[in-house]
Amino acid sequence: MEKINCVYNRVLFIGSKDSGLKVLKKIYHVAPDKLIGCVTANDLSDSRSSLMQIKEFCDENKIPIDILAGKNALTESLNKYKPDICFVMGWYYIIPEELIGQVPGGFIGIHNSLLPSHRGFAPVVWAIINEDKETGFSVFAIDKGMDTGKIWYQEKVKIETSDYVNDVLRKIDERISIFFDKYYIDILSGKICPVEQKPEKVSYGSMRVAEDGNIDWSRTANEVYNFIRAQSKPYPGAFTYYKKRKIIIWKSKIFPHMIQGSPGQIGIIDTASKSVVVVCGENSGIVLEQIEKEGKEISVMDEVKSLSHRMGSY
Repeated sequence: MEKINCVYNRVLFIGSKDSGLKVLKKIYHVAPDKLIGCVTANDLSDSRSSLMQIKEFCDENKIPIDILAGKNALTESLNKYKPDICFVMGWYYIIPEELIGQVPGGFIGIHNSLLPSHRGFAPVVWAIINEDKETGFSVFAIDKGMDTGKIWYQEKVKIETSDYVNDVLRKIDERISIFFDKYYIDILSGKICPVEQKPEKVSYGSMRVAEDGNIDWSRTANEVYNFIRAQSKPYPGAFTYYKKRKIIIWKSKIFPHMIQGSPGQIGIIDTASKSVVVVCGENSGIVLEQIEKEGKEISVMDEVKSLSHRMGSY
């Protein structure tokens, strides 16, 4: 392999989960001689954990790996590896301000939005809930603020009205992979310099938990549809209650006609087309397509057998 002259020759990867694993693999394959180590977290209690896959990849390629039990251990890893620059993806903890100045090239993170829009938590989820037409990703310098650092690179990704959250995440992952193929060495060699974020269009997203997925049927069908697709797999899912049992709705579509009734009411059960329509606000409706009860995907028709019950009731 041809030797590449770079400003930053000692790269440390810090990350976890599947998104982190993908970035780790990419930076290794593009420039294996620059990667001096991997820092990840013992996150086996998290359903999104890719700890074993990250460890296996590092072991196979003889990449030194530190598996941290907590955020404070990061200081020890930085002192041990003495990196020129750090790439961070899927990390659980805020990088302490006092550590940022210890690394010459700083810490570079990837955020799934077009910063400064959707700083903070769950950017793709909020983008779909808000019916944004596009999102993207930002390669940015981590500083003491929440996603406020300088931008190394940005790219837009279109959100189609038929896209569920995993579709958008897949598009972003594909573009991130291409970014590393094209521009990773340019960053290490100093050919790309970061620029300040633009002061306009600043917005923030709040942290979301599973309970936030409870559907408000008084919203319009369009809003409910966006709400469902924004929280579909790999997230916990939008849900409601039917006959005192929690039902997760993984997939739906907008009913194309006006339907009168009370929000949450099961307005139509069409055995011929096997369609179930739930009434939403403003005389609109949602067709249920894929649902889950008690951890098992079930037939909508088998579960919903009566027009007398309402979604959302206990």
